Amino acid sequence: RKALVSIESNGGAGSGIIVSEDGLVLTAAHVIGSSGKTMSVRLPNGKRLPAISLGGSEISDGGMLKITKSGSWPFVEMAPRGSASIGDWCFGLGHPGGFDKERGIVIRIGRIIAKKEETMRTDSRLLGGDSGGPLFDFDGRVIGIHSRISKEPDENFHVPIESFRANWDFFKDGKLFTMEQLSKGGFLGVACEEREEGIFVTEALDRTPAKKAGLKSDDLIVSIDGERIETTEELIILIGSKKPGMEIKVEYRRENKSLSSKIKLGERPKRSR
Repeated sequence: RKALVSIESNGGAGSGIIVSEDGLVLTAAHVIGSSGKTMSVRLPNGKRLPAISLGGSEISDGGMLKITKSGSWPFVEMAPRGSASIGDWCFGLGHPGGFDKERGIVIRIGRIIAKKEETMRTDSRLLGGDSGGPLFDFDGRVIGIHSRISKEPDENFHVPIESFRANWDFFKDGKLFTMEQLSKGGFLGVACEEREEGIFVTEALDRTPAKKAGLKSDDLIVSIDGERIETTEELIILIGSKKPGMEIKVEYRRENKSLSSKIKLGERPKRSR
């Protein structure tokens, strides 16, 4: 509980959790809003600390900030990849309605209802102000961060800890990936599925760079420009951060063969109204 913080910025409030001794805080991207912003966090004892927003992703809604005051801060352990599964019990912490020292931290228990690589759903009831707060397994490890809050008890969404681990350096470096960037970024043209072995192509869309390069269903994408790809969110961010017309090197496996292709990215198709 000592590692839970209330986040305050421009009159808004959210929650977060400290995950390193030097003060890295995981929260929701919509709580930080933008990178490089001066913020304030409050510890459970009410003490305010200065902080700065780092990076995040509007795709998953994961965000990160850093306490700027030097010190050794209480922190919690993050669960390893793949440790949380559908049906597992969990509990969430947060500051619903904002920080209230007299009330203290609110705890809600629930179960994981659904889980994908970039989002997780539970029936742990949440309220406004809980956004950005932590979701724990019963071993006390962080397995997710509260994102979208619904009035329905079983429709609360969280950012899986796997998303933070996959984008750790990107977030820590203060990079914020937005949906606007995605719309202007490069386009490969594959539908993918995340399996235990990695990211598999389920379809190379017609008349796209991926199709022209010969990518096929069940190809396992290993890396792009030498950067290993382990989640679909990583793939989306990496492709979206490049400009149309840029050439990338895609390394992939087909059955037991290691292959590579140089592919020139296209423009993302415009949505029809």
